[in-house]
Amino acid sequence: MTLTAPRKALVGSAVALAALCLLAQWAVGFRVSEGAGQLLELLSVAGYAVAAILLLAPLGRARALMAGAVALVLMAWAVHLNARYATALDLRFGGASSWGGHRVLIATLFVGPLAGLVTGIVTFVLARLELVRWTGKHYAR
Repeated sequence: MTLTAPRKALVGSAVALAALCLLAQWAVGFRVSEGAGQLLELLSVAGYAVAAILLLAPLGRARALMAGAVALVLMAWAVHLNARYATALDLRFGGASSWGGHRVLIATLFVGPLAGLVTGIVTFVLARLELVRWTGKHYAR
């Protein structure tokens, strides 16, 4: 199955998905409970992976290796920033302050690169097989 859409639609949906993840963490997350915050943190990482794939996989067969490498770096960076954001939200809503530094450290050193590796491989394969594409210029009217 091939996903073909205009460039604006794919980029817009990737940005909207990332913004939805951030908004869900802020609105619900740690305000409800520690478990809900951690669950939304995990779901946000998956949302960032899908957003990175929507942004980079349409680059196509010629740039598949570059798309995979950029997805790896982008995902590792997104996990690090999300861990810092989740820690700030946890502290703001009364969470354990002694745990925050460890969350960021573990996410930056282990979870981010692992999630980046998986996202990079998936992006490379999707770009190489051209399963996510932008519509051509002649369809954009």
